[in-house]
Parts: sequence; C-alpha cells; structure tokens
Amino acid sequence: MRPNERLIRHPGLEPLWRSVAREHRAKQLTAVGVVTVGLLVCLLSIPYSVWLPFAGALAASLGLFWLYRLLSEQPLDALREDLREQPERIVWVYSVVTERMPFGLNLMRSGTLYLYVDDGRVHDFNLRAEQLLLVTKTLNRLLPHAEFGYTKERELKYRGELTPTNRNQWPTSGKE
Repeated sequence: MRPNERLIRHPGLEPLWRSVAREHRAKQLTAVGVVTVGLLVCLLSIPYSVWLPFAGALAASLGLFWLYRLLSEQPLDALREDLREQPERIVWVYSVVTERMPFGLNLMRSGTLYLYVDDGRVHDFNLRAEQLLLVTKTLNRLLPHAEFGYTKERELKYRGELTPTNRNQWPTSGKE
C-alpha cells in the first residue's frame, strides 16, 4: 500500500468524504423534487390551463436530465482518485469558519474548506467547524507540496484578484 493510499484511508479525512457525499445526495434529492413538482403541475393543471401542463412537463424533463447527469457522476470517487493519482495538482488549501452571533450569542459555527487546483478550479466543502483542523492537518500530510492557509498574496497568486474586505457592509451614506 502506497503512503498516499494509507493517508487517503485515514480517519481524519472521513468528515471530508461525508461532506462530499452529503452534497451530492442533496443535489440528487433536489432533482427528484423538481421532477415530482413538474409531474404534479403537469397532471393537476390539465383541467385548468393549456400552458401549465407543458411547463410542468418541461420542468420534469429538465429534472430527469439533471438527475441522470447526477447519477452518472461520482464526485467522491473522483476526489479520491485525484488525491491518489495526481495530488500535486492541488496547490492551495485554506478554510474559513463562519460564526453566526445574533445579539452576541454564538448560535452556530460552520466551516468551509477550499481546495484550489492548478488549472484554476476551486472546490469547496462544507464541514463542521470542529472538524476543519483535523481535515486540514491530514491534508497537510497528504499534500506536502501545497500551500496551506489564507494570505492576500496567495489569493492574488491563485485567483488573480482580492476579495473586497467590505463586501458585506452596509453603506453608511447614500453616496458610494
């Protein structure tokens, strides 16, 4: 067994695998919902309208196409294969923890792990904030060539632009 294979099976990456599977399952359920709603609109609107059954059939057809595409792809296996066969393609890894604190009460913490690939693609994974450190440390062992952590210089290097620091702030006056 190669060292990469041993690290890919490491329990520290289990939250990452669960996140990928959860996101794919949510997309599949959404596609099934679109098909169901489209069929219901198609069947229940026949006595009332001429155009709504066509809209429902179109929604159901698009939902079926989307579901077919989702069932034909396996993102979890693709990510494992990339980490196993071409780990050098991942060049930058960082994570962000978002805390929701209305009225100063810490109600919820969520984390997002970002993987930047050398061709410019970005993969983001939603993880619990408590699991980010474990996953990041395991990925650090698996990807020793990659850069870890966020800096403005790395964002300029890999994205080519900086995220505005005031993007979520309300304007203080009517003038911009």
